[in-house]
Amino acid sequence: MLGAAGFVGRHTALALARRGYRVLGVGHGQWTDHEWHRWGLSGWLEADISIEALDRVTADEEPVSIVHCGGSGAVSFSYTNPFSDFERATQSTAAALEWIRLTGARRTRFVLVSSAAVYGDQGDFDVTENYLRAPISPYGVHKAAAEALCESYSRFFGVASSIVRLFSVYGEGLRKQLLWDALNKFRRGENQFFGTGNELRDWIHVDDAATLLTLASHKLQSTFEVFNGGAVHATTRQLLDGLACAYGHVGGIHFNGELHKGNPSRLTSDCGHATRLLNWAPQVKLENGLARYAAWFKSLPEAGGAGDRHD
Repeated sequence: MLGAAGFVGRHTALALARRGYRVLGVGHGQWTDHEWHRWGLSGWLEADISIEALDRVTADEEPVSIVHCGGSGAVSFSYTNPFSDFERATQSTAAALEWIRLTGARRTRFVLVSSAAVYGDQGDFDVTENYLRAPISPYGVHKAAAEALCESYSRFFGVASSIVRLFSVYGEGLRKQLLWDALNKFRRGENQFFGTGNELRDWIHVDDAATLLTLASHKLQSTFEVFNGGAVHATTRQLLDGLACAYGHVGGIHFNGELHKGNPSRLTSDCGHATRLLNWAPQVKLENGLARYAAWFKSLPEAGGAGDRHD
């Protein structure tokens, strides 16, 4: 598991462990032994993702799969640190693919966590996996470059690869992005938000994302596959209204009407391919997911609750 200390990575590691797999992690996070054990890891190496790190963590074993959950995970970061974002997306992907090629680990499947950002501005419909990739942000371009590496190694070197394009992932433990920012605003009594409120997204709870990545890592597939990972279509206004209700915020929701470069007005998916080939279907309803997130936020010490800091 690459990037196992990240939000999606840790949930995927736990999902794999619960299915009986021995999970070894590489990445950055400065975890204590207790923390990485808690998330299902049998071993953890604090290091850059590289061929040498993979040699160390595998210790001559041939893994069933390498799931890559590393990367910056933010469109905004790609504008302020484009070269670093490129390196995080592509260099680590190339290292893992090259490790598989060099070791001859033909039974190892590489699973890349990619993003809906590779599609760009899709227009008024749900994208399928064969939709033209036309990213409108550096982040999307870098994810598309990482995907191209997977396709190249699959085509020319026989490295089995699955790409999972996750849409808007949320869930307990995520301390950034829209839901986190919204609850902090609600706590301060604020109600002003960026955008129009009509931006349409595909929201997927991290538990469902982890299940999809787990299935992609071991289910029988062709040498190269691409899957969409989305769940519930909802506008920003619908999402924040639901979150406000779950949290108990009564001050209303207001939008400033401004638009942000790199963020399309609609980004939604058709996930039928994952359903047909992997027998995957999202289980967490948006209403329940928002209630869980609001309850988790209330439990944090800085929110006035009694929860611990380890998320």
